[in-house]
Amino acid sequence: MSLDKKTVANRYAKAIFELAEENGQLDQTYQELSALRQVFEENDSLAALLSGVDLSLAEKKSLIDALKKDASPFVSNLIQMVFDYGRMDDLVAIIDEFERRYDAFNKRIHAEVITAVQLDTKQRDQLKAGLAKRLSANEIVLHETVDPSILGGVIIRANNETLDGSLSSKIEQIRRLLVK
Repeated sequence: MSLDKKTVANRYAKAIFELAEENGQLDQTYQELSALRQVFEENDSLAALLSGVDLSLAEKKSLIDALKKDASPFVSNLIQMVFDYGRMDDLVAIIDEFERRYDAFNKRIHAEVITAVQLDTKQRDQLKAGLAKRLSANEIVLHETVDPSILGGVIIRANNETLDGSLSSKIEQIRRLLVK
């Protein structure tokens, strides 16, 4: 029976997270895994090459050795185990799940923010502070998008909820009330 990507990612991420936490290397492991994810994102065919049949085993091993070169024992062992079990296509999902656990552990929340104009530093800081208080977070990481069609205000998506304070939605609400 084949496991789905989410189950695989959850199992591997849980194991490395617990190991890193027990050994006081959580932050270092997070940094290394983030850098490793970046390598896979910048080389989008890498996982497929390491999982596929296009390269010989020797060529794959040399790529794996290059990935493990400066890695800590935890990350090096993870890379090797994922490769040995033929799950290189799941590595980015494993790293994503590790990051989700790391964020929850550190009370760090990622928020997608859509505004009509680019936020300045003061507005960004005020938004982060307000969101941190509202969501009981230690840190807010903003992923900003500018969309002039919302006319003004802000739309925030964080923690599986959407806060829509855009002018376009307020105008639409008024329009619906007037039509009644």
